[in-house]
Amino acid sequence: MVTENKNRVLTFAVFLMVIIALFFCFGRVAYGAEKQMVTSGSNVRFRSDPSLDGNIIINLPAGTLLTETGRSGEWASVNYNGQSGYVNTQFIKEAPAGGSEGTTAAAPDTVPAAAFSATGGHIVCIDPGHQGKGDNTKEPNGPGSPVMKARVAGGTHGTTSGLKEYELTLAVGQLLKNELISRGYTVYMTRESHDVNISNMERAQYASRVGAEVSVRLHANGASNSGTNGALALAPSASNPYVANLAAPSQNLSSKVLSGYCAATGFANKGVQANDTMTGINWCTMPVTIIEMGFMTNPGDDANMANPAFQAKMAKGIADGIDAYFAK
Repeated sequence: MVTENKNRVLTFAVFLMVIIALFFCFGRVAYGAEKQMVTSGSNVRFRSDPSLDGNIIINLPAGTLLTETGRSGEWASVNYNGQSGYVNTQFIKEAPAGGSEGTTAAAPDTVPAAAFSATGGHIVCIDPGHQGKGDNTKEPNGPGSPVMKARVAGGTHGTTSGLKEYELTLAVGQLLKNELISRGYTVYMTRESHDVNISNMERAQYASRVGAEVSVRLHANGASNSGTNGALALAPSASNPYVANLAAPSQNLSSKVLSGYCAATGFANKGVQANDTMTGINWCTMPVTIIEMGFMTNPGDDANMANPAFQAKMAKGIADGIDAYFAK
């Protein structure tokens, strides 16, 4: 009986050793799956949780090396300087060999320069306004300006739908991107995620860097009077202290885009308004328009703009306006 018990113990011990060995083996395989990544944009948010509501532990500069340990949807779990957290997968890419976690590689551009093109036609930069969270840090209102403004505001929201402006602008921006590609344009997007921190100045500079022929900035309006509705466009005036030379072509672009948009959507056309206080206009080097697509404080405009089928009409109308501008 004693011998039999000893044999059972020995067998169990061998079994445990096999299990441990297998676990160690697969553990090493899993560990081997870890890879070095690098941030591909400035101010990449390293968060405590895989959510826009996760606390921001630190904003990482461009080119920071991280160790990715896993991925779920648009979030990657990473290690940075011995601390675990999460970053959006859009803003990391595989790192070149030779770096170590927490160091900085050669910094890429502020915004990832991703071109989407069908035939390499006219180059359009789409700027879906706002982002998941605003940034009240200051930046110059224009080149050499003593006036300082918040880098990027938080935006408005639908009082009926609850849709956030930054959600609306990106949804329409993605549809517009696809519509323009189908028409043969080369398209750049300043953002394709809500979890970014890209200032209005940086968005304009990005459009310049990628060689955009026009910059189309997507926004929505809000008003204290819920009865106010319709769409309008903003462009610099001839007396703009920074981009007066862009006034005429920008107003033309704005007029064409607004007309195409209102024709497609049936929204009231509130006209092109001169504005010389927008940082995202004042730093531009090409014709620029801000299309205020409707009033999110108006029940009718809001309900329409929150409808995905209607958003497709919105994108088509803007694309029609861009076609009209380049057909001049």
